[in-house]
Amino acid sequence: MRRKAFTLIELLVVIAIIAVLMGILLPALSRVREQARTQSCASRVRQHVLAFTMYADGNDSKLPLPLTAGNWLWDVGCNTVNYMLKTGLTREMFYCPSNAIQQKHNDHFWTYGVSGEWDGTQFINTAAPDFIVAGYCYILEVATEPKRPRIKTYPNDGDVGGTKLWCKTTLEKNPGLRELVIDATLGQEDSSTKHGYNFGMVTVGGSWSEGKFLDRTSHLRNDQEPRGGNVGFLDGHVDWRPWSEMKNRYGSPTFWW
Repeated sequence: MRRKAFTLIELLVVIAIIAVLMGILLPALSRVREQARTQSCASRVRQHVLAFTMYADGNDSKLPLPLTAGNWLWDVGCNTVNYMLKTGLTREMFYCPSNAIQQKHNDHFWTYGVSGEWDGTQFINTAAPDFIVAGYCYILEVATEPKRPRIKTYPNDGDVGGTKLWCKTTLEKNPGLRELVIDATLGQEDSSTKHGYNFGMVTVGGSWSEGKFLDRTSHLRNDQEPRGGNVGFLDGHVDWRPWSEMKNRYGSPTFWW
């Protein structure tokens, strides 16, 4: 007895239906994955704030100030990194899971400004200005002169007096309003883009000049606009701050929070 086979038209219809379903489901799956990465990122930010708090608890409320701030806001001194590692942080936790560039080229970022050695648990034989390039930015004053330039402020910043400051201790006023650890949201000026900055193709740093790969914002909607970022505060809580509430704050390339 002959079995009835599918006709070519029937096969094409099935393929077309599968293609439509994939077109519907894949973007949704991508959003779910990004939401999971965002939550993982928030957990890492919370762990960073906790590491600073643990250090301050044993050091008269003083935060582990870096010996250098490097040139960009995500540069953090190896002395501070070593303190953070001793509290239980791992190398992986210094990088946002949403930043594909930093995940792929992790060795470059972890040892970029380091003259000493990484022994698997801490940096050793480093000089005073040594720093790593982290995936997060730390709103910490530096321990040495000169101090950091002022943070750009706006009248409606929300904290008392509309001020933004570099933190030195856990005794700062209004700790629930004092940003301490923030997602890396950075942009290079580009007048052809929606906001006047390119957030996914930053070419002014060592990553491009030395490795020919681009620096970028961690949570991107597209190269012209970030989604936002996680912000960890001095009192220990973490909030998601949407891009619409972020402002140009510091440096070149410009970091936003």
